[in-house]
Amino acid sequence: MQKSYKGVIVMMKLSVATNFDDRLIEELKKYPVYEVYGKLQEDYIGGGRPSNTLKSVDKTRLEEHIKKVRDSNIKFNYLLNGACLANKEQDVEWQKNVREFLDYLRDIGVNALTVTNPFLLQIIKKYYDCFTVRISTFACIDSYEKARYWEEMGADYICVDFVKINRDFKTIKYMVDNLKKAKIELLMTNSCLKNCPYIHTHTAALSHASNIMNKDKECYADWCLYKCQEYELKHVEEYIKSPWIRPEDVKEYEKIGVEHFKITERDFPTNEIIKRVKAYSEGKYDGNLLDLIQGHGWSNSENDNNTIKNIDDFTSMNEIIKEICNVRGLGCERRYKRHIYIDNRKLDGFIKFFKDGHCTGNCLSCNYCKTIADKVIVKNDEICNYLEQLYDKFNEAKF
Repeated sequence: MQKSYKGVIVMMKLSVATNFDDRLIEELKKYPVYEVYGKLQEDYIGGGRPSNTLKSVDKTRLEEHIKKVRDSNIKFNYLLNGACLANKEQDVEWQKNVREFLDYLRDIGVNALTVTNPFLLQIIKKYYDCFTVRISTFACIDSYEKARYWEEMGADYICVDFVKINRDFKTIKYMVDNLKKAKIELLMTNSCLKNCPYIHTHTAALSHASNIMNKDKECYADWCLYKCQEYELKHVEEYIKSPWIRPEDVKEYEKIGVEHFKITERDFPTNEIIKRVKAYSEGKYDGNLLDLIQGHGWSNSENDNNTIKNIDDFTSMNEIIKEICNVRGLGCERRYKRHIYIDNRKLDGFIKFFKDGHCTGNCLSCNYCKTIADKVIVKNDEICNYLEQLYDKFNEAKF
C-alpha cells in the first residue's frame, strides 16, 4: 500500500512478532516487514507475556535466530518492555546486571529495543547509540504531550496507547504532524476492552511473570485476562468497541501519515502469524475478524468438535482454568469451536464514523458499536453458555 501525506509517500512498514521459527522469517520476506520482535523467556526487565506461555528459547537459539533475521535484511527488536521493575532501578547490582545484558544484546546484533520505563530509556540513550528505541504501548501514551516528553528523552518510535486512541484520528494526526523526530506506531491486532480497567494491574503482573528475579513466575495465572474475556462474553458489543484495526482500514491511517504498524502474537504457530501478515499486507480478509485480532484462539479445524463436559465435573481451580484455556485457546491450541463469529467484510465502512469524529466516548448515549454488534456478531450459544458456566465456577472458586 502506498499513500501520499503532505507530499511524502507513506508506505506500510510492519513490525511482526517472532516465534523463533526460521521458516517464519523466510515467509516474512514476501511482505513489507521491516523488523521482528521477541525476547527470551525471562530477563532482568520482563515483558508483556508470562514466561510459562512462551516458547523455550535459550541464548544460543536467540543468537542463531537474530543472524537469520539480519541475513534476511530484517531488523530484530528485543523487548525490554516490563511495566514494573519492583523499584530495582536504583539498585547498583540490578544496574550492573542490566548493563551486562545490554552489552550482550549489542554484541549479538540486536538493532532495536522496546522499553516502558523512562529510567531504562535514559540508560540506553546514554551508553548505547547502536540501538533504536521504541516506547511500548504499556507506557500508555495517549496524548501529544506525553509523546513529546518521551521524544525529548530520546524515543525514536512510540507505540501509542491503543486502548484509548487507536480510533482517535484527530489525536494521532496531531502527534504525527507535531513530533519532531519520533515516529508513531499503531498496534493493530488486539481485542482488549475499550478503556480497560485492568490494564495497569495486568501489565504489572505480566512484567513480574517474565522477570528472572521473580521466583513465583511459573505459578502465574492470568486473572486480568480471564475477567476481561468474561466481560466481553457477557457484553458482546465490547468486541466491536475494542481498539483493533481491520486490514481494510489501514489505508485510513496511512492517509494521516502513519506508516508503522505492529502485529502480534509471539506464541502463535508460523501459519497463524503469516495469516495476519498476509491479510494486513493485502488490505483484506474474508473470515472471522477474531482470527486476526485475538491473542489466543488458534486451532486446527479437526480439533473444533470436542464434546462439552459436565460443569460439575470440575472440582479444583486448576481444572477450571485448564478448561477455560482449552475453550478459548489460551496458551494452547483451541479445543472447541469459536464461541463468537464476526464477519470481517460486514464491517466495511465501520471506521468512517470514527474518522469523521463522531465518537465522543459516551457509549451510553451513542450505541453505534452496539448497533454494529447486533448486525455482525454471531454467537455459538452452546459454547458461550458453557464458557459462562466456567467463568461462574472460576469466580466461585477464586473468592
